[in-house]
This record gives sequence, C-alpha cells and structure tokens, in this order.
Amino acid sequence: MPRPYYTLASLDRGKSVGYLVKRCGELVMQLAERRFERTAVTFTQWQALIWLSAQDSHLSATQLSEDLGHDMGALTRVVDQLERRGLVRRERSRHDRRAVEIAITAAGRRQALAAKRVIVGLNNALVAPYSDTEIATLIALLQRLLAHLQRAAARFAPAGEAPPRPARPARAARREPRRKSHPGVAV
Repeated sequence: MPRPYYTLASLDRGKSVGYLVKRCGELVMQLAERRFERTAVTFTQWQALIWLSAQDSHLSATQLSEDLGHDMGALTRVVDQLERRGLVRRERSRHDRRAVEIAITAAGRRQALAAKRVIVGLNNALVAPYSDTEIATLIALLQRLLAHLQRAAARFAPAGEAPPRPARPARAARREPRRKSHPGVAV
C-alpha cells in the first residue's frame, strides 16, 4: 500500500482535495446563479430541464432528485414551478400506473437549450486561463475523482440503502465512444 499523502501535520484546507473541490463547486454555483438572473429560468430550474432533456425516457421525482443531488422537498418545488410554466409535466408511469414520472415539454426543451449558452459562456470563462492540454487534464482528473468517489460511496452505502448511481451521460455523449467517466450535469 502506498504511503498516505496526507498526515495530521500536513493537512490544511488550502491543500485538501475535499475542501478545494467543495469550495470550487460552491463558487461555480454562485457564479451560475448570478448569470441565470438574466434568463427566464433559475440555474436550479435549468439543471432539471437540461437533465430531463438528455434522457431517453421520463424520470421519477426520486430519480431526478438523486441524479441532480437535490433533496426531494427542494426538487418538488422546482418541478411545481416548471410545471406551472408549462416546461415539464407529470405523467403516470407506463410501467407502474401508481407512479408519477416527470416529462419535459417541447417548451421546456427550447428553454433548456436557450439557457445552455449561459453555461457555455461560464465554462469558457472558468477555463480561460488554461491551455487546451491543461483543460483536458483537469477534466480527466475530475472524471477519475468522480468515478472513485462513486465506487467508494457504493462500497460504504448503509445496509438496505441503494448505493448512489453514476450520473448518466447526456444523449450527445452517448454517441461518442464510451469512457469510464460519467459527466452528469454540466456546470
């Protein structure tokens, strides 16, 4: 077994992978939310719309909540708002009439695509200081970290609880050769 990188003496937040990833995620979310103030949907609403638009089928609220990493209460409010605006609809499951699934509407697809340019602009601003090679390396390392964390979460899931599932790749990514990573929702 290799020597551990961190020790009690050497660990500080400026070099902690966990802290740095968490802090970067928080700041990206803040930047995205600010940029979405000028759009017809919030960043959280857009995440739900873009995720639904990338699926081959409808999703249950539970599945959407897990895929986006939102608690059910918050997600229910988001779906309620989107449904009132005609961007999603709730439908009875074709497989289990007792279950309700969430489907994106044509208007929801248009809104998801229209707001996607905000994320493209944000992502380009985030990687502007880096070369293409550095960006590719960063992405590869983050994908490896994500896959490692998903495997660890699956190993340590409490008994009787389903382990977290890897994020599903978007439709466009499915046409490319399959890789071991799972990109999930773009930010």
